[in-house]
Parts: sequence; structure tokens; C-alpha cells
Amino acid sequence: MSSLVEEHVNVDFLVVGAGPAGASLAAFMAQNGLKGIVIARAPGTADTPRAHVFNPFALETLRDIGLEEDAIGHATHGEMFQSFRWARSMVGEEYGKVQAWGSHPESMGNLAKATPCQYLDLPQSYLEPILVRYASSKGFQFRFSTQLVSIEEIPGSSDSLCTLRDLLAQREFQVRAKYVFGADGSRSKVAQILGLKYLVEPREGVACNIIFKADIGHLIPKERYAGLHSIIQPDHFLGTAPLMRLIRPWNQWILVCTSTAEDGRFKDMTPQSPELVKLVKQAIGDDSVEVEIQRLDPWTVNESVAEKYAVEGRQIYILGDAAHRHPPAHANGSNTCVQDAYNLAWKVAYVAKGLAGQRLLDSYSIERQPEGANLVREANQQLFAHIEVWKALGQFAPTPEEGVRQLAELSEPTLAGEKRRKELHEALEEKRREGENLGLSMNQWYTSSAVYLDDEQDPRPSLKGDAIVDILISTYPGTRLPHAWVDVPQRRKLISTHDLAGHGAFTLFIGHRGEAWRTAAANITKATGIPIKTYGIGHGLDYIDVYRDWYKSREVEEDGCVLVRPDRFVAWRSKTMISECEAKLERVFNSILSRDGLQQ
Repeated sequence: MSSLVEEHVNVDFLVVGAGPAGASLAAFMAQNGLKGIVIARAPGTADTPRAHVFNPFALETLRDIGLEEDAIGHATHGEMFQSFRWARSMVGEEYGKVQAWGSHPESMGNLAKATPCQYLDLPQSYLEPILVRYASSKGFQFRFSTQLVSIEEIPGSSDSLCTLRDLLAQREFQVRAKYVFGADGSRSKVAQILGLKYLVEPREGVACNIIFKADIGHLIPKERYAGLHSIIQPDHFLGTAPLMRLIRPWNQWILVCTSTAEDGRFKDMTPQSPELVKLVKQAIGDDSVEVEIQRLDPWTVNESVAEKYAVEGRQIYILGDAAHRHPPAHANGSNTCVQDAYNLAWKVAYVAKGLAGQRLLDSYSIERQPEGANLVREANQQLFAHIEVWKALGQFAPTPEEGVRQLAELSEPTLAGEKRRKELHEALEEKRREGENLGLSMNQWYTSSAVYLDDEQDPRPSLKGDAIVDILISTYPGTRLPHAWVDVPQRRKLISTHDLAGHGAFTLFIGHRGEAWRTAAANITKATGIPIKTYGIGHGLDYIDVYRDWYKSREVEEDGCVLVRPDRFVAWRSKTMISECEAKLERVFNSILSRDGLQQ
């Protein structure tokens, strides 16, 4: 059927992709009162689980728009998924286990210090509808079965003319958009059309997800609880290590099989292939279990990150997997997608509303690209750490017989057995870093024009320990707002400093003798329209510091202040009161919002 361009639509915001990145971007922009269109080539939201571990720092963003309880209600949480284990089968001998996602005693303490939120196992197929419902209820239209065909530059304008194809009607139409956002995954059409450049490390790994149903709750006592079960059978699965991943307790699963590019064992298989049922039963360790194969999803191991997340001179931005591509180790894929969107949305809103200059949007790529590059590097490093565990367990021996012999060494009272036990211990200790990776998200630190550092006399405090595992709590500009539990003096409801911040507004935290800052903020809001909420924390003020954690983490005097951006990152602080504080606060806002770039 021939394609004809029949319509021309004007829209402020066009989001390409309705996955975690695109749907969350629409939700966060909708929170800020913006309206637009989201298109996706797929016929609907994700129909397979895909990404699943949702970390507390991503959950904080949903908490900001009132979706935390909805997410918790659709998720698995607690000890049912908070560990990795390596075992002969689901019912066989266990060779090792690692506490993960907030369950390790040290992680519990750091988690309680860092955030009001928890880890969840929230499959993408449950996350996306939550975000789509929210965004569509607040003015964003979603058009599924709609494909991006082209993006053309409009002479004399930063707008883009996008040709879209309705895959149902087989017709094309055009959209003129002020802003275009490429959130269309690792095979991004937006990136392809615009020729965006990526920093790429070649990888040869391939994988296949076997999605299946099998009711095995009777085989899973509490001691076998885990979100990931690595199946160790060198006599059956040599050269690969099937990974059983929980989707829903205890009847929905994914068996993830990784291998080299030359390994074509799944190439010609379909869900009807009897070999798949046999393979799954072998991993379970019980032939009596009924298995229903639902789907096969092949994928490749990637290590790439875009050089820039924005197109110079145009209002086009990429985020999520369109910007960074990596294996699922560290379980931070969808989390980083959501955090990209959270960083970008408020900046788009402030520029679109005339509250900030264009340079504020330039800070998006400057702040988020290093975080994406760090995630890509760490995820691939942890993929290799998985391989070291598998090697120690004989899974990568040259022959099945040699693999069985190596695995048997674990139990032998010999020097060879001692050496292998040490190798396994060291490999599992490295895997702890992935399971206890609070620092990977918590320690993100931004340095850009949207952070004001001129008043800082000292460099950022150094982290003591492992930056992937340990956490740094500080109000140094560019760091995450410290979490502390507060309440009104009469004690009504315990809330976090994070609950006071966000909601599309700046937040100014003050203490005793800091009322001049409140007056200054109110005057600036009145003069400029910049939303600024001011809260005093301390005895007799707006909120009391219930466990004194704000007192310990604020790093300013009682007459100082801490200014927090809408994405809950510290923008600036003054350690003490200063003369002409309103003029100073105004200069800070002019700087971080690039207001010198506003048209008069």
C-alpha cells in the first residue's frame, strides 16, 4: 500500500519510545504541566518482563509523582528476591549465595541512611502501564503502532519536522515538534537518523531469554529464596550458565542463557521446540513439573554510550537505552533510564516556561553522560565477574568431564581443592559488589552550569571505601539531597526531606536564624515566577529533625541554607547568613538557571 503524507500536526513535545525512559519522561513532564505526544512502534506496553530490579533511587522519582505505592503493589519485594545463588539446579546442591539489593546487614544500614525507599522486583511489563496511565491522565497522548520515519531540520528554527507512519492504517503524517526526545531503545531510530556517535567497546556475547510458566512453589522453601539462580551443570550446560530469574512467585520465570556469538544452540528454536522444555526441566531438577514455554527473546551483550545526549543547535535529546547500552549486570538499566528522564524533565519545563535559559538544557548531557558511561563500564565488569564464578565452578572447562572434575574439587581435602575453594570465595566476594551496589546510584555527582560551586572553599568530600558499595552523604553542591526523617512538632506523619523537595519546585532548607532566606526566596518567586518552597527544620520550626539526621548531614550553620533542585540534587548552599542574602540568592538562581540567556 502506498504511503501518503496526509496530516500536519504541531506539538511542543514529541517523545519517541514508550518504554521506561519515554514513559517516565512523559510522566515527569506531565507533573510539570506539560503536554505532548508519545509514539511507539510496538502495539502496546512491554509484553515481556525485561528489566526487573527497581532500585530505591528510581523509586524515589515515582514517590515524587505519587506512584510509589502503585509500584510496590505490583512488585515482589523483600527476601523472596534479595539474593543471588549458584546451585546444581533449583532443588540441587547449592555452591554459593550472595545477599543482594538491600538484604546484606551493611547494606541495610546504608539503605536506611540514604533513602526513604526500598528495592523492588518490578518487571518492565508492570512498570510501563503505571507510567503510561499517569502521563496519559495528565495530558500526554500515547500512539502505539506508530513508527518514526524521518526527522528534518526546519531552516531558521530549532523545531523538527518528523514524519511518522501509522502501522495500522499504513499512512504517514507529519509532526512539527519544538522538542524531540529519543527514548526508543538500543536500536534507536532517532540516533540512527541523526548519526549520533557512540563510544563502543566490541563485545561478542549473545544471550537468549526463555520465558516460561512452571508452578514450583513446593520446591522453593525459604532457604532457596533468590531473585537469580545460576544453574551449575558443566555436564549439561558447558560453556554457558543458565540463569533462572524470578518474575512472579512462584510460577513465572525466565531462563537466561548466555554464550559466545559462535554458539548457535538457540538459533533455530521456537517456543514449540521440545528441547526447550527438556532444558528448563534440567535446570529445575524435577521432571514431573509442568512447563509451558511462552516466548524466546534473543539479545546481544553491548558496551556503548553516546558521546553526547543532545544534538547541538537543535532541541533533540536522547535518553535511556538510546544513550547507553549494556548487559543487565548491576540491574541498573531501567533505573538509569528513569533517572535520565527525571534529570531532563524539569529542565525542559523550566526552559519551555521561560523560567530558564537554553544553557540549562545543555547541562542534561553534561550531567548524565558520565553516569551512563560509568554504568556501562561497571555492568560489563560485573558480567566478567559472573564468568569468574562460573569458571571456579567448572562451567567453562574444555570438556564436560573436566568440568565435572573441577566442580568435584570443591569438596576434596586437597591442595587443588583448597585452591578452587579460594577462587570461588574471591569470585563470590566480587559478586557482592553487584548485590550491594548502593554507591553506584547514591554517589552520582553533577558538575555543570546547573550547580553553583563559587562559594565552596574546599573540594567535594572524598568517599571512604568502595564507590560502588559505600555511600557519601553530603550537601556539597551537585550531590543528592540527604534523606532525613522529619515531622511536624505535634507528630502527625513521618516524612522524608525528599518528600519536602521535588514536585517540580526548588526547595530551600533553613534553620534557626534563617528567616531572612525565607523572605528572600518568597520575593524571588514573586518577581520571577520560579517556584521555591522554604522549610525550616529544627525545634519550633516547620518540621522537627526526628532522629537528628538532618543536623548531622546538613553541613551548614543554623543561619545557613541548602538550595535543592527539583530533581532533589543540591544546587547551592550557604554555610552561614550573609548580608544582602536576597541579592545573593537571585545571583545563584540566575546562574544555575542560565537566566542571562532569557529573551528580554
